[in-house]
Amino acid sequence: MSTTPTAVAILALFATSLLVRVLPVFLRVPTSDAARRLVGRVLPMAVFLNFAVYIVWTEVHSSPVSALTSIAVVGLVTFLTRTGLVLTTCIGTIVYGLVFLVSRN
Repeated sequence: MSTTPTAVAILALFATSLLVRVLPVFLRVPTSDAARRLVGRVLPMAVFLNFAVYIVWTEVHSSPVSALTSIAVVGLVTFLTRTGLVLTTCIGTIVYGLVFLVSRN
């Protein structure tokens, strides 16, 4: 594996995911219940946001119009409707593909 920025980002996300999900099973750190709940709530969201930013960053660099259009549509669908995660993901993927095809012709 080369050390391109993409490979480094993937390795960083993988290592962070291991630290968040696997390491706590084997390593017990004495903390209060409140601290454990806080870390359990904040850390997974931080990993998810890191992954989302990575995806957006790479897609915007590869196909900016398609990526920004599909992200805007997914954002609107998410905030204006009660569409579920799977259907919203499908809508975003379809919009991305259509805009990508139209912009290439």
